[in-house]
Amino acid sequence: MKPVLMIHEIREWMLELPLENYTLTFDDGLYSQYYYFEHLKKFATEKYFFISTNIVCPEDHEQSLLFPSCSEAHDLYFKAHNTENYMKWSQIQEIANSEHCHIGGHSHFHKRPDGVSLESLYQYLKNDTELMLNEFAKQGIKIDSFCYPYNKQYILYEEILKTSGLKLIFGDQRIAIEDLK
Repeated sequence: MKPVLMIHEIREWMLELPLENYTLTFDDGLYSQYYYFEHLKKFATEKYFFISTNIVCPEDHEQSLLFPSCSEAHDLYFKAHNTENYMKWSQIQEIANSEHCHIGGHSHFHKRPDGVSLESLYQYLKNDTELMLNEFAKQGIKIDSFCYPYNKQYILYEEILKTSGLKLIFGDQRIAIEDLK
């Protein structure tokens, strides 16, 4: 596999990089990733789009062209349930049906389960993974890849994911695209 890039929100300067030299991973299902998708398709390399299945823009809602940072988009979602900075299921389906493109899981809730007991952590991760897989199945999308939310890797999480049939798991071994600037 080629070196793996981690990309959140898309900025135009990124499109000038030799992206075909990397496996591209896109976290969080941000709308900017879809907005620039036609350009991204030109790069003949594998592309993985990691979606948190509970953070998807409804089909009848407008999406924002402001393209805030990933953390700003998360703040808007977690504080006000604002999904205008995220993709819609129809857009995710379009990506899933495109050459060299894969949809992967990025949890259901995209929350940090820090500071809980091991038993509570196991139950949370197991439940979150089941909800994610059920939503992908409901949308008719089969996934076999996953990226840890916040790149927070737990051995326990890896076991749950592998038991659930997810084979390709990404985490903090990826190169942040900002490091190439």
